[in-house]
Amino acid sequence: MEHSNQPANPKHIEGQPPDSALEVIEVLEIDVEIEIEDREEAMGFSVVVDERFHETVRARIGVSEDMHLFEHGHDKPLPRPPHGRKAIRLVGHRCPVVTLQVRYEHRTIEHHFAPSETVFKALQWAVGKKGFGLDPVAAAKANLILPGADAPLPREDALGKFVKHSHCTLVVDLTLKDFSNG
Repeated sequence: MEHSNQPANPKHIEGQPPDSALEVIEVLEIDVEIEIEDREEAMGFSVVVDERFHETVRARIGVSEDMHLFEHGHDKPLPRPPHGRKAIRLVGHRCPVVTLQVRYEHRTIEHHFAPSETVFKALQWAVGKKGFGLDPVAAAKANLILPGADAPLPREDALGKFVKHSHCTLVVDLTLKDFSNG
């Protein structure tokens, strides 16, 4: 029998796996932290980033399709899975829009925000020209607080966290009280 220096597969290149080997597919995962409207604690888990991303996240948190997924601090629902990211912070809320009613000095004004928008962004609107138009000194002291509460809303939190279940409206007071000394 004659031995040839040619491989059995003529397309095979030395140092490369043969054509019959399974192709390696890179599976991209992303770490997800999600705040869900009626739960105290955020959830964390990893999921595969593919065309079923939204379905997979909803299944992991145990909610139906009527739960909107937003990236924290953004004003539109997450349109597609994030690409090239290692982690994402989401807000899951059944309201696509939250009506924020801000009360200050016997007046109430309202504006619509995504439930994922931060308290800080809402505060900026409330003290700004389209809100109550506070001067810079007063605006620097301003905070948003739930009626009857003794501490302001944390500025980095999403507005949707404070919306009562079965409502899409959040009522807050604008206060200039100094909370720095407890």
